Amino acid sequence: MRVPVRREHVLFAFVGLSVAVLGHLLLALFIRQGLQPAVANVLQFAITLQISFAANYALTWHPRVSGSDVSLGTRWRRYQLARGASAVLNAVAFPFLAPAVGTATAYWGLVVACAVVNFCSDKYWSFSPRRRSTLAHPRVLLGGLATVLLVLASAIFADYFLIGVSLFMLLVSGTTVTFQLYKWWWPEHNDPHRYGDPGEPRLPGVILVPMRFEEAVAGHTLERLATLDHPGYTVVAIVDHADDPGTAAIAHAKAREHPGRILVCAYPEDTEVHNKPTALNAAMRMLEDQGVRFEWIGVADAEDLFHPGLLRMVDHRFRASGAGIVQCGVQLMNFGCAPHAVAGRGWWHAHTSAWWRAANCLEYFKWFQSRLKMQARIGVMPLGGNTVFFRRQLLEDLRERYGSYWDEDCLTEDCKIGIAASVLRYPVDVVYVDEMVTREETPESLRALVRQRVRWMQGFIQVFLTGEWLRLPTRTQRVLAVYVLGFQFFQAFVAVLAPVALLLALLHKAPEAITLLATLPLALTLLNSLLDIQLLAQFGRTFGERVRLRDYVGLVLGAWPYQLALSYAALWAMIRHLRRRTDWVKTTHQGAHLDTDRVLVTR
Repeated sequence: MRVPVRREHVLFAFVGLSVAVLGHLLLALFIRQGLQPAVANVLQFAITLQISFAANYALTWHPRVSGSDVSLGTRWRRYQLARGASAVLNAVAFPFLAPAVGTATAYWGLVVACAVVNFCSDKYWSFSPRRRSTLAHPRVLLGGLATVLLVLASAIFADYFLIGVSLFMLLVSGTTVTFQLYKWWWPEHNDPHRYGDPGEPRLPGVILVPMRFEEAVAGHTLERLATLDHPGYTVVAIVDHADDPGTAAIAHAKAREHPGRILVCAYPEDTEVHNKPTALNAAMRMLEDQGVRFEWIGVADAEDLFHPGLLRMVDHRFRASGAGIVQCGVQLMNFGCAPHAVAGRGWWHAHTSAWWRAANCLEYFKWFQSRLKMQARIGVMPLGGNTVFFRRQLLEDLRERYGSYWDEDCLTEDCKIGIAASVLRYPVDVVYVDEMVTREETPESLRALVRQRVRWMQGFIQVFLTGEWLRLPTRTQRVLAVYVLGFQFFQAFVAVLAPVALLLALLHKAPEAITLLATLPLALTLLNSLLDIQLLAQFGRTFGERVRLRDYVGLVLGAWPYQLALSYAALWAMIRHLRRRTDWVKTTHQGAHLDTDRVLVTR
């Protein structure tokens, strides 16, 4: 993952370092001239503050202030206030931090914290191009200040911080292991005949396939969907003719090849927003207008490889279970390398990315096999975005209650519709049959994975803040809803806090009981790594994939960096939410999973 370094970052660091060196020289000069240290510090700060303002105004933030209607005097006053407050907090915190963490750690920790706060205050207040910042920017600034204060408080009250963080990490680590082992606790979950014999299908249905910029996979996907083993279903490809004529042409060609089986729905032309729920709602309107018969609606992504017998199983499960939703398994496949590896640089890039691809594949392996089953049993179901099938009556109830089938303003419409279905007390049947899982590919790069997770996490924030989960009938369901919607954030925070807590436990002179408590989450983390190794081996046996020693080593050594990447995504998601940015970031599909489309080896 490459974090973009902008011109303003480089210039801000350059000005800061230059002024810091000048400040130290001035301080030494004033003390040599006989001034008291306190007076010398105040004098050098007053001088360097003005130099810093002039340099940042002329260099770092010049493009932002050029042509702005904010006066120089206003900017100067804001700068003095913000930097002065930062300096005061620094001076107050140091005497408390130094005894707790050491002089050097306290000094450099405060330097970094103040640099982050100063950069944010400069960008969003002192040198903002507008006279008044939007509400989002002060929220980001206040969030940053709150984080700094939290860090300072945790360092000052280190023992309480260790206890709180250790208990939090134990909770997250313990529940993570519990959820991913749930499947193996109950023998019936491992019975290959637990879903029954599908028999002859009886319920007509429709598969909706939103497609945008999917030339690489559209033809293969539609061909596969058109030849599934079910007598009464229709495939609707949803395309944007004006924005994406290439994919639209492929969809129309496949509709001509399979008349009556494949229909093409035009994405609404009266909106500039491009997202999946808008496409799905447009397809539902088209089905109503054309009078297409159906008892269930399925959702597929543009790269999905449905098993030929999947619809027979779905039809059977709707009739046998009476469920309102049937959620089938989805599995990422290209765990060992990047798609289409080539010699030289491409080979190197492919095999150095295997560590995070393996972790990503295992997330799906655990989520659809185990976690979803436990959540379905309790009645809190944030659904997967595809290979999910809805009973028609459920969709009609959703439209009557909320005004539409899918929420077009939500970044995770699948999660929201799952929570809404739980509120309406529709049961969910989770079907995971190894040979019937829908095969997909991992994102093309770690950066793409992070962007995908940012959208998911921001969508979970939206679902949480709507408060629909508060309507769940039982307290257990509501507690689990908070956990499920916040799990990715909890896991991300643990990745950041774990090394800090462990280091503090070793360096800080805490009571033995607290030190032991701080090391317990590490034991659960090691247990989780051992389970991941076992699950990766099972993944290879199940899908006939060769798992190399390189993959095991990468999975273990990359576990913490992978969680750090998710932590970055969580932070980015919160910032985007505070700034009210809800634009849709699309995941690119290259068809890397198509090479794995072969008969499974089940052992």
